[in-house]
Amino acid sequence: MTKQKGFTLIELLLVLAIIGIISAIAVPALLSQRARARDKAAISNLLGRINDLAGQYDKSKEAGSSTIPADLGVYLGSTSASDRNPWDPSKGAFQTGTTGAAITLTTIASSTIAGAQTEIRAAASVLGQPAFGIKVPAAGGVGLLGGAVLVKNTQSDNSLYVSKIVSIE
Repeated sequence: MTKQKGFTLIELLLVLAIIGIISAIAVPALLSQRARARDKAAISNLLGRINDLAGQYDKSKEAGSSTIPADLGVYLGSTSASDRNPWDPSKGAFQTGTTGAAITLTTIASSTIAGAQTEIRAAASVLGQPAFGIKVPAAGGVGLLGGAVLVKNTQSDNSLYVSKIVSIE
């Protein structure tokens, strides 16, 4: 009598069932992690841009420019080609959107941080693409420079927007 080697059909079906259960658990978790990574990249782009714009504001102020918002808008438009939208990598740089317009720097009307956040969040309508705003300080006052980005996963305050506002003098 010869001894046969191999697996039985029941053993193979059991292994396939275990693999199916593990993949049913792992695939949704993996997709959620990809979404979180894209959100973190969009937030990182926003924070880097805010810091960059604050530095450019200081540079323009030291140079004695009377058109600081326009200078920052030009700077933002000229350097946005190097940024990528993590939620829509096929379109490349931040030159697209529902209107096809590049990123712009809007003027903030409100003098409070909460009001500025509301205004900037209203301008951030494309997933992963930041919107920026500035309120130039009056003589001896404090101004605001900020940005917001629409993300897919909710943050701790149950908002789909992440915003950062800094004060400028």
